Amino acid sequence: MSQRFFKKILCFIITLTMGMSLIGCTPTKQETSSAIQLTDQAGRQVNLKQPAQKIVSCYYITTYATLSLGISDRLVGIEKKAESRPIYKMANEKLLDLKQVGSLKELNIEAIANLKPDLVLMPMKLKDKAQALTDLQIPVLIVNPETHDQLVDMLTLIGKATGQEEKAKSLVNYYQTQMDKMKQLSDVQKTIYMGGNSSYLETAPASMYQSSLIETAGGSNAAKDIQGNYWSKVSYESLLHMNPDMIVIPSSAHYSKKDIMNDKQLSSLKAVKNKAIYQMPKGLEEWDSPVPSGILGTMWLSSLLHPNDYSFDTFVKDVKSFYQTFYGFEIDESLITK
Repeated sequence: MSQRFFKKILCFIITLTMGMSLIGCTPTKQETSSAIQLTDQAGRQVNLKQPAQKIVSCYYITTYATLSLGISDRLVGIEKKAESRPIYKMANEKLLDLKQVGSLKELNIEAIANLKPDLVLMPMKLKDKAQALTDLQIPVLIVNPETHDQLVDMLTLIGKATGQEEKAKSLVNYYQTQMDKMKQLSDVQKTIYMGGNSSYLETAPASMYQSSLIETAGGSNAAKDIQGNYWSKVSYESLLHMNPDMIVIPSSAHYSKKDIMNDKQLSSLKAVKNKAIYQMPKGLEEWDSPVPSGILGTMWLSSLLHPNDYSFDTFVKDVKSFYQTFYGFEIDESLITK
């Protein structure tokens, strides 16, 4: 073999090798189109090679989100105390068999890593834990659904991260449609006092989601002048001064309507005298919170404030339709109470 011919063969091999290398390094059209880039609610950049198929949820609200987007079957890990969430058994009882990876107080990074997820959903309160998973090449999407707008953003982000953008858009559109309907109902000029979960001597100030729920339903938050961003303690004197027309007890409250009615120090309240004390339905979800079904809390209160324009019977039908459409199951009508 001549030296000149050998050089030609060598050049051909080198050129071919380089070409094959370039082909291997260049993403295909399909790979490029399925890649996802997001900015989460902590301002972090999140990159996914494709829509997430194996998900760990560290927060009940993000687990609720997977239910509402029809992707709860993609969960491989879940937050602690899943058995305390009635909606899990109703919508997808397999959730109760999943590995529980921790809570807001204690998160098991090793357990999450062992599940080999391609996406971890984590609340802002666990932000400091995100880097440990990111260092293991596990994408983390941090959410912060503390207001209506932030809830909408969260649903949109999770929808994009999982390829469920249309489902998320449909849910957001439902929210907006119902909010517009509630805002068009007659103004009743009633003050509403929202009790806290631990005590009725705690209430939601203007900055909390619960306050926007009241305002959207057509009422006025009795605690609108209280400062703060979490349940605020109030004295008997303050509550008597507010003298609300109605008292609302949240779903997860540790007290009942009877407890308030039997408190002699509250006997002069208009809400007590008129027996205008209502508890949001228990045994479903926390409709007073920024959860995917939170719009139902506004609709529930609207049915109490505007019974002639939006009856409770109509509300019950809307609830059944909501859970059938977004969660995929038939709700037990007896659970929808006031």
